[in-house]
Amino acid sequence: MRILHLLLALLFLVFHAATEHILSDTVICRKTQGKCSFAICPFFMKANGTCYNGKAKCCRSWV
Repeated sequence: MRILHLLLALLFLVFHAATEHILSDTVICRKTQGKCSFAICPFFMKANGTCYNGKAKCCRSWV
């Protein structure tokens, strides 16, 4: 029974680490006050990073 609890805890840790890795670039973009865009960034913004695991651009203002 103890092994089952240990395996469940290990599974939880692996799932938690995988979820953080997938969302990490999106979270970093939003924390630095950027916006995720699948198209070209607007003229008053520049691309500075990625979102959604590299599928979109992180657009931030120039100022």
